[in-house]
Amino acid sequence: MKLRPDQLTRHLQEPLKAVYLVFGEETLLQQEAADALRAAARRQGFTEREVMHAERGADWNELLASASNMSLFGDRKIIEVRFTGKPDAQAAAALEQYAQNPSPDNLLLLLLPKLDGTAQKSKWFLACENAGVSIAIISIDRAALPDWLRARLAQSDLQLSPEALTLLADKVEGNLLAAAQEVEKLRLLFGAGALTVEQVRDAVGDSSRYNLYDLADAILDGESARAARMLLGLKAEGESESAVLWALSRDVRALVGISEGIAQGQQAYALMQQYGIWQKRQPLVQKALRRHTLASTQALLQDSLTIDKAIKGQHPDNPWDGLLRLALALSGPALFSE
Repeated sequence: MKLRPDQLTRHLQEPLKAVYLVFGEETLLQQEAADALRAAARRQGFTEREVMHAERGADWNELLASASNMSLFGDRKIIEVRFTGKPDAQAAAALEQYAQNPSPDNLLLLLLPKLDGTAQKSKWFLACENAGVSIAIISIDRAALPDWLRARLAQSDLQLSPEALTLLADKVEGNLLAAAQEVEKLRLLFGAGALTVEQVRDAVGDSSRYNLYDLADAILDGESARAARMLLGLKAEGESESAVLWALSRDVRALVGISEGIAQGQQAYALMQQYGIWQKRQPLVQKALRRHTLASTQALLQDSLTIDKAIKGQHPDNPWDGLLRLALALSGPALFSE
């Protein structure tokens, strides 16, 4: 059985299943889902809890024995297994075996990082899902962040003006744990009620975290100011110039190739598939194509080569200045002459 995170609260009012599989990359949301599961389990008589860490060389026969046996005192218990990666072959075999005949007296809670499509189609995953519930913790992207923050603020009886909400989202983007902490801070500082943008600016620190994929998407989407802020954030976090250039030049090369194909009469959709553009990113690539011509994308590619030389010490340009120039040129109207 699959559940979305927003369906969990209602589900926990019912008798619990034998196996719960919670996976994803948002640590805060996974932690809160697990907390809710444990609280519901305690209400339903699971009074003991055993935590195991799935390390290499772990004794999976011990896990099977522990999960299958009742407590010495006859109490129902939660067997919680924490993974840092997807299960290895021995772990997968043990989980599949247990899920085929789970103990009615115990609840198996599996906490895992993000799993790809192949892992979600594996035998162990499907066996656990059939025996219980899987919950995929989906990351909160920039577009969904304001709504998530608004709901979080409402839980603390706080209301923010649109400008204050935007400011808060900018300060905590990519860092939900910091976002939750900032909401708690606002409640402690100002109490319940409506807050102004000045109050939020004075109280909230910059806890945003960015990654290369977010940066690339913002650039394709034409968000120049946000792209510049993200680029500077990545620089401050110690990201390498080469990694940033890889992310940007990958999209530039795709835009050049797609633009050349369109000029020759080929269909944009087929070209995007040819260049490995995921369906989710295709609207972003189409927006970038509307902003640029073949000549301007070729100029962007030439600038990428110049930045690469600067990174290698073969050109006097400052690499980060070059990356900012490239990001602004790609996200906005063409800066290069045609």
